[in-house]
Amino acid sequence: MRLARFNFVTLALLLILGTLPAFAAGSDGPQDERVLHRDAAGVPTFMAGDLGVLESGIAKRDAAIDFLRGFAGENLRATGDETFASRSVYRDDLGQVHVRVRQSIHGLPVVGAELIVHADRKSNRVIAVNGKFVSADGLATEPKVEAGVAFKQALAEAGIVEPELLSDVELTYVLDGRGESAHLAWKGLVAYENEVGPQKDWVFADATSGALVTRHPTIIHAKSWRTYDANNGSSLPGTLRCTNTQTCSDSVEQAIHDNTSDAYDYYNTKFGRDSFNGSGATITSTAHYGSSYVNAYWNGSQLVYGDGDGSNSGPLGNAFDVVAHELTHAVTDYESNLIYQNESGALNEAFSDIFAAAAEAWLDGGVNSNTWKVGEDTWTPGISGDALRYMDDPTDDGSSYDYYPERYTGSSDNGGVHLNSGIANLAFQLLVDGGTHPRGKTSNTVPGIGMAKAEQIFYRAQTTYLSSSSNFAAARTATANAAADLYGSSSSEVDAVHEAWCAVGVPNCPGSGGGGGGCPSGYTSYTGSISNGQSITVAQGSASGTIDGILTGTATDLDLYLDKESCSWWSCSWSNVDSSLSSNSSEQVTYSGSSGTYRWRVVSYSGSGTYELCTNQP
Repeated sequence: MRLARFNFVTLALLLILGTLPAFAAGSDGPQDERVLHRDAAGVPTFMAGDLGVLESGIAKRDAAIDFLRGFAGENLRATGDETFASRSVYRDDLGQVHVRVRQSIHGLPVVGAELIVHADRKSNRVIAVNGKFVSADGLATEPKVEAGVAFKQALAEAGIVEPELLSDVELTYVLDGRGESAHLAWKGLVAYENEVGPQKDWVFADATSGALVTRHPTIIHAKSWRTYDANNGSSLPGTLRCTNTQTCSDSVEQAIHDNTSDAYDYYNTKFGRDSFNGSGATITSTAHYGSSYVNAYWNGSQLVYGDGDGSNSGPLGNAFDVVAHELTHAVTDYESNLIYQNESGALNEAFSDIFAAAAEAWLDGGVNSNTWKVGEDTWTPGISGDALRYMDDPTDDGSSYDYYPERYTGSSDNGGVHLNSGIANLAFQLLVDGGTHPRGKTSNTVPGIGMAKAEQIFYRAQTTYLSSSSNFAAARTATANAAADLYGSSSSEVDAVHEAWCAVGVPNCPGSGGGGGGCPSGYTSYTGSISNGQSITVAQGSASGTIDGILTGTATDLDLYLDKESCSWWSCSWSNVDSSLSSNSSEQVTYSGSSGTYRWRVVSYSGSGTYELCTNQP
């Protein structure tokens, strides 16, 4: 525990998932080696080791809740207003049980807050806890803005025109779009149409100000950037044409029907999964949606496919990987439930591409040149060999990103859910085939482990470790722990997983602490030496917009601070506006700021060595 850090990030730095020894004011507690991952504020989101025991004699589901009550009270500075309810229990073939637990505050659910308790089934020992916990301390308890007024303001900020309210508007707590701060909010489900097509979003309006906090789309589109208006045939599910082994009415319906059957068979054969919910749910699909509709989507209950316009695409359901992609969105809904926004949304999209590729390789009898192309069987039918996305070289489509430090950080595309999916797509492809970054962004060479192992690792991460607000760094930890479960903690598979994420620049690379290979294109490199306890101002200058800093080094524990200067007529002073304070030598800060003078500070919390700061400005 770092007492000095209360000056910058408040008591929220208390470990979310660990047990800290008591300490006196002015003294430092020891570093907890059980912490595998922390968020940008230094809060652990994944701990593993001997964390306690589930009391015997009661069901595992209830035991996990009882365990968390004590855990929160002792370690999370819980106020007593936080409660837990189990979402699901999964018992795997490795002798472990995994309980997903939702959180409530003052009796209201906290959307985006979820903990997963992992325990050994025989001993009842808790071996890991991960996810997001929110303290009730300081949160509003009563709304200050009426629901109708707040919702109207939030819808206007979201740019939603002519919405149809599909649910009652209720009070809840929700994490903001970055998964950082929690807000008391009015929540409602609205349907509307935009340039992409039909939409259905949960919208969250701040109950104290009326401002838009966030929105969670429920219709998951295969493509969001080239679409046409669906003016006809929008009634769902439509007229029944074929069931199970029956023959359908036309070739497009038959292709969807057969591809859905094959996608089901992939999940059942590889993972023993019975349909998208794991319990044999009927998979409902609709063909011929709209007029010249260049899209396909999962709407929360069924799959929908347009016929394309003959130029940008043919019928979307003709492509097996498109069908497997959409079915995986349904699987994600029932497992990690990754929120379809920002980094968690990019992982949601990437996992659909990843399992679509794995399913296609299974159907084809192995990996081939088309495995890493998404939608190649239907996309731009007049252009031979073209595809919607390219997992082995994501920037080939002209829109996607393949390197985390250069990721899209704007608000379009739900915060880059499609644009940034290429980062995880490339990591998976490198894990399967081996190799290096196709554009030479890093110098890491990934040893390929093959599709059979890689898909098992990512499936276990999806079903066991990822939670609704997981980001790329959490995905690295989740997949590495899944590899350790399957192949051993010291296995070459674990090393390969880390190397794959290092190759695409995801922070916290073991050994080097980051993506390796120097700074991203367009970034300035600052290097030097730093002593234990030293604070060094590394760069200073005028800046505005998105300010990005990536710190790596050889000291045991480096921290990164971004300060902004404010001046009056008589003096100037610096105030800290953002920081990254994990317990290792890799840190990253991405800050959206107004025009002004900024400076970067590198601090060695522990150890001496070298550092490199890569920054786009100042």
